[in-house]
Amino acid sequence: MLFKQRLGFAFLVAGLAAVFLSGCVGPAPSYSPSVNNVERLKKANAAPTKLGAFVPKAGMENADAISLRAASMVSPVGKNFADYLAAALRSELELAKLYDPASAVEVSGTLLRNNINAGGISTNDGQLEAQFVVKRNAEVRYDKVKKVTRQWDGAFAGAVAVPQAANNYPLMVQQLLAELFADPEFLQAIQKR
Repeated sequence: MLFKQRLGFAFLVAGLAAVFLSGCVGPAPSYSPSVNNVERLKKANAAPTKLGAFVPKAGMENADAISLRAASMVSPVGKNFADYLAAALRSELELAKLYDPASAVEVSGTLLRNNINAGGISTNDGQLEAQFVVKRNAEVRYDKVKKVTRQWDGAFAGAVAVPQAANNYPLMVQQLLAELFADPEFLQAIQKR
């Protein structure tokens, strides 16, 4: 009887170790455009806009995958999180009826920081930073770095903390784009002539 109890305990410990040590990879939640961001674009008297290249900074940590405790999160679009940012911006422009791949106005970007801290028990946070460049007929009209930090409640259990962190990623992207769209110099750079 004692042998069976010890064997059961050993299987329980092995199972728990497998859960905590094995990492799984999953996609980040899909981006949902922000109504506020789209409305701001609609009111900006903006010209139709296209997207240029969006790339991660060379050698940047978390460009392709973000560690969330024992799990990893990858972009559901493209090859990396710069592609995620580009797709998010495109969806906001499309909803505002401002996306035009033939436009003379082009927005491109470089993802500089892409981080989520999901290990906290009481709070967790994330940071996003990107350089945005607007060109009109190949002439640079805007070149600035925007960055945001977002904080949310933490959790001891990974089964709670990991989904919370993943679900906050699109909200961080919304917040970063809101910072961009709130910049009068950006809005001036994309305005109709």
